[in-house]
Amino acid sequence: MKNILLLFFTFGAVSIASAQINRVGVKSEWTTNVDNSSISLYEYENLVPKDAFQSIDHPRFYNEENAKEEYKEEANVVVVAAGREFKAYPLDFLMFHQVINDRIGGMPIAITYCPLTDAVEVYERRFQYKGVQRELTLHPSGMIRKSNIILYDQQSESWWQQYNGKSYTGEFKGHELVKYPVLRMTMGQYFDNYRYGLVMKFNERDELLPYGKNPYYNYDNVLVEKPLHLNYMPSERLMPMERIVAVKLLDEHVIYPLEDVQERGVINDKPLDMYIAVFYSGASTSMLAGRDIHTNKKIGSVAVYSSFHEGQSLSFSKEGEVFRDDQTQSVWNFSGRCIEGKLKGQQLKMLKFSQNFSFPELDFYPNSLIYNINW
Repeated sequence: MKNILLLFFTFGAVSIASAQINRVGVKSEWTTNVDNSSISLYEYENLVPKDAFQSIDHPRFYNEENAKEEYKEEANVVVVAAGREFKAYPLDFLMFHQVINDRIGGMPIAITYCPLTDAVEVYERRFQYKGVQRELTLHPSGMIRKSNIILYDQQSESWWQQYNGKSYTGEFKGHELVKYPVLRMTMGQYFDNYRYGLVMKFNERDELLPYGKNPYYNYDNVLVEKPLHLNYMPSERLMPMERIVAVKLLDEHVIYPLEDVQERGVINDKPLDMYIAVFYSGASTSMLAGRDIHTNKKIGSVAVYSSFHEGQSLSFSKEGEVFRDDQTQSVWNFSGRCIEGKLKGQQLKMLKFSQNFSFPELDFYPNSLIYNINW
């Protein structure tokens, strides 16, 4: 843990990246088959030793009553839902652990967070390999590529890119993990939107780590020209530290600048002839502005849904913290559930999307369409 704290609090002053191509270090630390790689090993940079960041495996959970005694309402959480099972994972924990391995609805998932890109991604941890279903346990590697963290699996020590779930090096090279829909919100919103939801126990914490503090002071700055540890200039299509919503539709990627969503409250759109609605809620704070996360500026959260529901296309308007559809005048909450009106009890289908800085999206998906530019 000393390695983590030293790294975090010297980021702004000291350059500590070194090329992972150092074959002596690779051979001593890793059993990874580095000869089976689709990219140059020079693209990996080693920031801290392997396992300096400790993933949380097999987390335990509170019910609402116990969680409210431990967590503040303004705490940022990551929410995963499967049927009638709902789980919330505090982003304060993910800041320092980067990976939580868990299960929901019987499905093994990994909740991951990269502070350099502010990207939360949740992946299914099982996939087919040579006709056999494999289940992985993911851990932080201490490496980055394109200013985005690299994960490794305990089973083969293959290396996986956090932002897109692809393995470029190791036994599982060429495989891509399935992304699972996820929401970011505050703890207060979570209990407003999900009845009987569970929250990861506070006592999963490491007493040596300063949860609730931001080690990347003032990193959330749209005027920054080049993100930390990016050794080339990012795309000029958007400012690299501009916040966006990136939606995957079929095999295409569509970008909505977060500023546009904030101004409108909800965006009704039809990209690639697909009806979608982008909901906005303003409660969540930035993880990467000031030192104290819970008092940082509010940047809000988004949720993206298919607005083609039950054989008709719906369009929405925002009313306070809820959304009303124009077609039936039913009222929907941020989690996409109808809470009042003709469609009460029904659920919108959540699409796969991420909310983060623009530079990783334009780096990994350079042909992404941009709302208000490509429209």
